[in-house]
Amino acid sequence: MTSFTSRALRRNLLACGAVAALGLASGLASPALAQTGGVAALSLQSQPLELALPALARQADVQLLYAPALVRGKRGAAVAGARTPAEALGRLLAGTGLKAVATGERTFTITAAAEERAEISQLEEVVVTAQKRSAAIQDVPMAVAVVEGADASRRGITSVTDLVDEVAGLSVNYAFGGTNYGLISIRGIGGADDYKPNGNPSVALHVDGVYQTSNAYLGMPLFDLDRVEVLKGPQGTLYGRNTTAGVINAITRGPGKELEGSARVEYGSYDYTEFEASAGGPVSDNLGVRIAVLAQNGGGFMTGAGAGTLAGYQPSVRGVVQTQVPALTDPGRREGFGDKDLFAARATIDLALAPETDLTVKLFGSRDRGDTRQYDRIARSKDATIANAGENADPYEFYSTGYPTQSIDIYGGSATLAHRVKENLNFTAVGGWQGSTRSIQGNGDGSPYPASYFDADEKLSQASLELRLADDTGGKVDWIAGAFYVTDEVQFDTNWISYTALTVYDNLHKQQRSSLALFGQVDYRPIERLQISAGLRYTRDDADYKGKNVDRNPWGISTFTTTFATTANFAWDETFNDDNVSGRLTAKYDVTDDLNVFVSAGTGYRGGGFDGTSIFTVAETKPFASETVKAYEAGLRWTTGRVRLSLDAFRYRFSELQATTRLANDTNGRANVGKASSEGVEVGLNVQVLRSERQSLQLDANATWLDTEVLSFSSNRVADVLATVGDPLPGAPDVSATLALNHVLFLEGGWNLRSRLGVTHHGEESNRLNALPGNTAQPYTLVNLRMELATPSNWTLYAYGKNITDEVYFPELNGAARLVGAPATWGVGARFDF
Repeated sequence: MTSFTSRALRRNLLACGAVAALGLASGLASPALAQTGGVAALSLQSQPLELALPALARQADVQLLYAPALVRGKRGAAVAGARTPAEALGRLLAGTGLKAVATGERTFTITAAAEERAEISQLEEVVVTAQKRSAAIQDVPMAVAVVEGADASRRGITSVTDLVDEVAGLSVNYAFGGTNYGLISIRGIGGADDYKPNGNPSVALHVDGVYQTSNAYLGMPLFDLDRVEVLKGPQGTLYGRNTTAGVINAITRGPGKELEGSARVEYGSYDYTEFEASAGGPVSDNLGVRIAVLAQNGGGFMTGAGAGTLAGYQPSVRGVVQTQVPALTDPGRREGFGDKDLFAARATIDLALAPETDLTVKLFGSRDRGDTRQYDRIARSKDATIANAGENADPYEFYSTGYPTQSIDIYGGSATLAHRVKENLNFTAVGGWQGSTRSIQGNGDGSPYPASYFDADEKLSQASLELRLADDTGGKVDWIAGAFYVTDEVQFDTNWISYTALTVYDNLHKQQRSSLALFGQVDYRPIERLQISAGLRYTRDDADYKGKNVDRNPWGISTFTTTFATTANFAWDETFNDDNVSGRLTAKYDVTDDLNVFVSAGTGYRGGGFDGTSIFTVAETKPFASETVKAYEAGLRWTTGRVRLSLDAFRYRFSELQATTRLANDTNGRANVGKASSEGVEVGLNVQVLRSERQSLQLDANATWLDTEVLSFSSNRVADVLATVGDPLPGAPDVSATLALNHVLFLEGGWNLRSRLGVTHHGEESNRLNALPGNTAQPYTLVNLRMELATPSNWTLYAYGKNITDEVYFPELNGAARLVGAPATWGVGARFDF
């Protein structure tokens, strides 16, 4: 609640020429404050000071005097956790050029900090919800990387896979299914996952609190973000199914307390265009609405050279050309293949049902009709197989008999109900429903005459509900308890044209799963500086899997049964169920107000299931067992006004490791392959190098060093065992690092010039078990540059360059086929904020 000082006080202040008007922000007394000797439990997001100051006054039970004109146009930093009013005000006003001066027992006056303007100021506080409550990132005893929404937009992050070259320790493995079947790994875990839509991802993706059950949802566009949080390492307590590698939380923006929004348009290399717009704010005292849209088109940097010398080719059997087999066609040359054609929209509704009850509803949808990105192939001089149709050394040119597009729709909604039961007791319910339909075509080796073409049609649906009750206000004991349930159904039919088996065959799959979990965590502070946290999670998984394998033999020359050592046309109907108790124990000690250390030990669980690749034998239809992990971590957090340093060491040991590997019939499928370990060190550093009246400079650096190893490998092939044991895990680069310099030059008249130089390094990694040199991608380093000119009229003009050194790199190698990264690209854009 905001009120004004008395007329007498106002006259005195005017007479002194101090201010034109004074604002008084005050709030109701806080029981939590009385119980903690002047320390209040605060939760404030970054927002305009005009809104942040009254909110802080209410939560901290203080009075704030300030001139409205003094705070107008300034933005307060986020504040979270238990803090004294003076500490909270110091963090809130960091970087604003203002300071709070105590003028009474519970009264502060906000003034200009003129004497401090030339000094180095503080970093903005980063607030995360990694433990399902708001807390400053340095107070969270686990490894968490955060990309703020505005920063994500500047870096061009519009999907989960875009995070890979922006966050150290992340990698993407496209396995056998191309770019539409990506596998995210964290700290070397996840790269051996199943790329098909019924798989169990090791990295749990959550969008606005809703767990995404399938890797298919990695294609969901991310835009109008508040932030993205990456929780590294097994999360066996507070999060849902399959978090043995970690969790990615994407949190989108809500309406806010005042009308605001933005519109942005961009044009770049290869005729790339992007448009994004959002607007939100209060409609009434109880209702807020926000709408956001994103459109992307163009940007394809590959050149299709047609079928080359294989145009018109038909296979031979014992020297006889099989004229009944359709001849390979030549689609002609195609420039700019790989274009995007994406549109996405989201609507958010915030409704205050009662003074202590809020409901947030989000509806979203996306439509993707872009090109299916293709593999290139090594030069013909290095690949003498018939599949090579004249390939040259140009990595951006490929040969093909067609240029397929994709059809991917993702849609759904979520609702979050937050109710304050009583002081220090909060109830939260998060429900979600969503689905996806996908039709994707392609081939696995980048040639006109591949081992097989695939045409996959998939339909997914899921529904989930999570209920939580928590006392999380920063007292001596905090706790959270809840229940989680999710059910999902996947139908996916894949049609294959196999030139290896000289036939056309279908794999028809249907899988239904459900998962129930009960979880709880307690944080206990036996003394002021020590926090002990303990949590447990019980999980129950059930799955039904049905399908059939059909050899259509349209040409009458099928070698299906002999090629795949199987019997054609069989069906299956299998079930899987398992349960597990996982947990985590953590101790965090505050050495000083700026330094804390923690250690933790825990377990993680990933449910078993079924192979979703091509099924050739009855043995492949049987379920594989659940995977478990033992995790040990230790960390250090040092935070001052200018520096934020994190240091983490970890070691994980996996049993019943799930992986896609070569099976007994020489096909690739899912199995429990043995034991593995991942260990390493991570460091993160944020430094406010300089901030003065004229300029600011901030350095952000992060690096991960990994050592992963297959400890034991189960196979009836002795050669495979010998070749695999001791190898690193797929999707586990030995080193990954990012470095960014952010500079702002404050010009006259409210103008400013911003620049960002970013460098990212991704180390050597393989994309599968039993990896040969042709499956090991070499390290690469990318350099990106961006400049922005912001005007006082809320316009921003910007220009950027990505991979400005034009490095040729390959995120995936698959024998002679290779997936090439984008060359140097450039672009310009304009944004208007209101």
